[in-house]
Amino acid sequence: MMKKLMIAAVLAAVGMQAVAGVGEERQKSFKKMLLSYEPIGVMLRDGPFRKDQFIKHANALKLAAPLPFTQFAPGSIDDVSRAKPEIWQQPARWKQEETRFIQAVSALQAGAATDDLATVRNKYNAVSQSCKSCHDAFRGPKK
Repeated sequence: MMKKLMIAAVLAAVGMQAVAGVGEERQKSFKKMLLSYEPIGVMLRDGPFRKDQFIKHANALKLAAPLPFTQFAPGSIDDVSRAKPEIWQQPARWKQEETRFIQAVSALQAGAATDDLATVRNKYNAVSQSCKSCHDAFRGPKK
């Protein structure tokens, strides 16, 4: 009986993953980035600044940053997606936003080892501005 329940649970989990649309998968990728980005912001805003934790989160953010951009196949808008059609109508601008974001994250990660909090805050703010710029251009309102 227990074995049958375990098999049913595994099959249900696999089935649920198959149902998840591309919009949901993209959201998961962006949320993975937030798991590192948000603690960095809290440290910079509210303290305390713990350099070892900051470096850990900056490294994880750099690894996670490129993934969501790989998940925007042409026409991949579903009921969950907040992606605007402009992503595919303005591919050069989309690529520019991606590049700016990846560069800002890389600069933050490189600056994480410094003790100059003003510089680190500036690098963090550059990441935030990159997020905002892309969202303003390419993300629609909540559904």
